[in-house]
Amino acid sequence: MENNDFEEKPLDSKKHPKQDFQVERMAFFSDAVFAIALTLLVLEFKIPHITGDTTFDDAFKQIWELKYLFIATLLSFFLITNYWRTHHNLFKYIHNYDNKLVTINMLLLLPIIFTPFTTALFAESIHNFYVQIFNNTLENDKVYFLGFKFFLFNHFFAMLMCYIFYWYALVKHKELSYVMPEKEKFKFLFNTWVAIIFMGSVFVTTFFNNLVILNSVIYAAVIIWLILKRKYKKKLSEKETIQK
Repeated sequence: MENNDFEEKPLDSKKHPKQDFQVERMAFFSDAVFAIALTLLVLEFKIPHITGDTTFDDAFKQIWELKYLFIATLLSFFLITNYWRTHHNLFKYIHNYDNKLVTINMLLLLPIIFTPFTTALFAESIHNFYVQIFNNTLENDKVYFLGFKFFLFNHFFAMLMCYIFYWYALVKHKELSYVMPEKEKFKFLFNTWVAIIFMGSVFVTTFFNNLVILNSVIYAAVIIWLILKRKYKKKLSEKETIQK
């Protein structure tokens, strides 16, 4: 017998002829938003002003000044592609929709379109913060934390909406979806809740406006995440052994 990735739903004789097409439209529209957001990330990079009199050191200095933007952009690129992967995997189980699911999907896309803005703000905040430290002119680091707050809240909201999408379509209204296998469900819930708690915890810490506290929480969260990930892999291995 062929092994399916998900449990088939019985055919619905009342199914609208364009139902599948409408679900695909949601997915295609979402893919376009993700793709545009990824593309817009690079627009913040300004081409170095190079003339016949520009030296190598001058050109390199202009490029080097973009280092914080480069780091922030790579981080956001990784996060957006992770949201797309999560969204893509969830849509694998969606075969129907209602108005609330469309609204939830739109709200999931909201933080995605804001990511280029929060990324640029975060990078600019970091740049100014370290410039002031280097010049010994730092009087107030609240601007740095403001950029970090926007960046973290945006990604916290994106991850939270991924979970709400899952909960609404695959838990509360199971008639809209196929059954997600236990292995996939366990993996999704682990990754999603770890990300939500991590981003939420760091976001709250930014209100202390203390770099030492913030770094301590980030390091502690990363260590806890590595420990949980190791336990998660062990638990997943045990589940696979039981299923065999």
